[in-house]
Amino acid sequence: MSLYGDMNYIDGITIINNEGIILFTVKFNPDIDKTFEESIVGKKLFYVFPNINKSNSSLYECMEKDKIIERKGQLVKNLYLEDTITDNISIPIKHGGRIVGAVELSKIISEKDDYHAKDVIENGNHDGNISMKLKPKFLNIANRATYSLDNIICENKKMVDLVEYARHVADSSSPIFISGETGTGKELFAQGIHNASNRRNRPFIVQNCSAVPENLLESIFFGTSKGSYTGALDKKGLFEACDGGTLFLDELHGMPIYLQAKLLRAIESSSARRIGENEERKFDVRIIAATNINSNDVLTQGYIRPDLFYRLSVININIPPLRERIEDIKILSDFYIRKYNKIFNKSITLISSEINGFMLTYDWPGNVRELQNFIESSVLNVSNDEVILEGKAVNKLYKNDNAFLNTKPLKTILEDFELKLLEEALIVSKGNVKKAAEYLEIPRQTLQQKMIKYKLNKFRNLIKT
Repeated sequence: MSLYGDMNYIDGITIINNEGIILFTVKFNPDIDKTFEESIVGKKLFYVFPNINKSNSSLYECMEKDKIIERKGQLVKNLYLEDTITDNISIPIKHGGRIVGAVELSKIISEKDDYHAKDVIENGNHDGNISMKLKPKFLNIANRATYSLDNIICENKKMVDLVEYARHVADSSSPIFISGETGTGKELFAQGIHNASNRRNRPFIVQNCSAVPENLLESIFFGTSKGSYTGALDKKGLFEACDGGTLFLDELHGMPIYLQAKLLRAIESSSARRIGENEERKFDVRIIAATNINSNDVLTQGYIRPDLFYRLSVININIPPLRERIEDIKILSDFYIRKYNKIFNKSITLISSEINGFMLTYDWPGNVRELQNFIESSVLNVSNDEVILEGKAVNKLYKNDNAFLNTKPLKTILEDFELKLLEEALIVSKGNVKKAAEYLEIPRQTLQQKMIKYKLNKFRNLIKT
């Protein structure tokens, strides 16, 4: 019998292009964490689902044969959740008479209609198509860290040193406090540290402390026992659920002060008590906390209790904003151009000098996240045959931004930046040319030539005195 008769509802939709890039995915089952959808868009189908290949993928088969492919009982091993079994319909997508991609509709095989799920899992009787398990016991993609420290793209010396420091402290169980403006990559560092640690195979749970109503925070952190209040069920708190793993507390400054005291006690004792219980439950959890507020301000303005701050800041990671590491802008923009070329089927290979000038002088208040959105929108706005990203893309996105209209020549921008670095090196070395050259990792002779060029000898003598 056709799957059309069986699939009276669907649990998910996935769309790929003819190169196997996932362009869109949506899951209708409420048990699946929505961050799953964001985490796989733009990735290769075969990367997300390693046991899928051209020979066993119904998405590829439907494109190759130009017809609808129906399959039952598909098993897929993926990077994010447990093994999954679904029924699927894969349909080719055509545009202008040629196949440009495929869409798949999937239905989860639940325990109630599990007519052969056990046989598929135990005996390997499956066809191997894309799918996703949504049973609650495997439900939260946020319990997995998907990024490594290698995913942090940078050339700035401070950032490179910061990544190496993160590697160095990864295997420790000491708490980490990460500070940095919005969009600098705090969670990326947290995930990378978890995946570089000996906890990598245990849960990685993210909790945004500003995103949950205050009256629910305590039950979320510590759990509940059945009957402790009307409608309460036996439920693990974050510490229990994260046992053996890493708990990432984002926007810690948004947590009420009274709860911060209970959080400190739980961290100090490595135990927590569910609401309505007297029993203390032990846990082994590494805490990584983060805030987008300056570390000094979180204390002086009373956002975080001093005792909690000092307990969590055994290891401090302060991520500099993008405007302070402008040499990272090019490598990041190149990466995002390659990414969105694939997603939007564009051919951009160069960035015009005017956009380069804009990117190097713009403040980027949204940091790397804003740069990514800027590149995505710019690439989307160009035609398919354009190879250079030009100023019109900036004009569309930043119509009222005078910074672009007053952009300095690229040569001047680079010279200004070089001068700033030279001055910094001379200040740090207290005017010692040899030490300054070592700090910059350039030959001493090269530094002396640049000092002559920028007339820095007087500046150096000023520092020495």
